[in-house]
Parts: sequence; C-alpha cells; structure tokens
Amino acid sequence: MSDLSLIPTEHDPHPLLKLKGKEKRQYAITSFLITVFLTITLYVFPDFSVLEYATTRGVYFVLYIFGFSPRMFMYELGLNELGFFDSLIYSLYDGKRSTFPSISIDGTTQNNFIIVRACTGMQAGALLIGLIASTPGETKTKIRTAYIVLFTLFIGNIFRIAAQIALTTLFIEVFHLDFESVWAYSHDWTGRPIGFLATIGFTLYIEKSGIRILDTITIWMDELLSIGNFFLGGKKS
Repeated sequence: MSDLSLIPTEHDPHPLLKLKGKEKRQYAITSFLITVFLTITLYVFPDFSVLEYATTRGVYFVLYIFGFSPRMFMYELGLNELGFFDSLIYSLYDGKRSTFPSISIDGTTQNNFIIVRACTGMQAGALLIGLIASTPGETKTKIRTAYIVLFTLFIGNIFRIAAQIALTTLFIEVFHLDFESVWAYSHDWTGRPIGFLATIGFTLYIEKSGIRILDTITIWMDELLSIGNFFLGGKKS
C-alpha cells in the first residue's frame, strides 16, 4: 500500500487495519521507532525553561483570580535534589542550573511549589505528537491537530497545577495537616485520574480529527502478540 492509500477517508476510515503480513510488520516497526524517537527528542533535549516559567505564571494568575495570595519567585535548588530522571535530563544541557520558577501561597518560603520539566505535561505532549506524526494523515490536519493538542495541554495543565496547589493549601489551613501528606494526596492521587481522563479526551479528539492513532496502537499490539506467540511456540498469525 502507498502512503496515500493509508490516509483515512469517508469511504475507508480504517485503512491501516487492512495491512497484512510484511506490510503490517514494516509499518509497526517504522511507526513505533518514529514515535519513540520523537517522544524522546521532544521531551529530553529542548530547553524547557521558558515553558516552565510560562506555566508558573499561568498558575499564579489562576490562583490570584480565585482569591489566593500567591507569590512567584525563583527557588534555588540543586540538580541533585531533583529526581534521578529529571536531574539526568537537566545535566545534559544545563548542568549548572540552580534556580527554578516557584510559587508560595503564604508569601514566605514555606511550602514552595517548584515547577520543573516534569510539571509541564510535555511527557504526554511529546508522546501524542509522536503518535500523530507516525500515523498516516493529511499534513495540514496533523499540524492543526498537534497545535490544538499542545495548546489545550498547556492550558489544562495550568489549571491542574493551580487546583492541586489550592487543594493542598485549603487542607492544610482547614484540617491542619502536614504538607507532605496533603501534597502526596493532592498531587499524586488526583493526578492519576486527571491524567487518565485527559489521555482519553486527547485520544478521542485526535481520532475525530482523522488521525487514527488507535489503529496504529492496535497494529503494535497485534505484532507484539504475534512475537509472543512465536516465542511461546504458538502459531504465527
């Protein structure tokens, strides 16, 4: 099949699922490698300091609008104080960096909320862009869809962080709980369902735009099962 014949149309909305044998395997390998390459490249190598600052500024604005008294400042933090993966990424291009945009609600240095690369939501953004790029579709549609996904992710992520900071602050003030416990709940436990629902929403939008990323993932899973059956001694489909 040619690349053009793999682009969904009204009469053939799922041409990828018609791939068989060698063509299907080649597409699975190529699309997977493209997705992985773009995901790593877009998340690991760019300097995200501008995005970190813009996200922090947006969070500050949302908190201020909803009646909180945030203070935005640059917090000094050594890379060795970050998680292993974050410190490794920063060390690739900015090993001497020591300050990160931060927010404090009470106007002091207590309970600082530091915005680093992992807080920008670009893990999901890079993966979605990789999937969009590796899945057949019209170029204009891909560009428009990618732009809308990234913009929506940026705005939604600002509201997510602001809500988590607000929830943490309210629980500390009302119930006099310790910061670490409340933040673990506000950030970790609420972050999982928010991320899950956001993933579903973005996937549905991308699919509705005509970029059949679920078909790409289906082919990956089929080939993975075929490999598993091969090594387990089953019949290869």
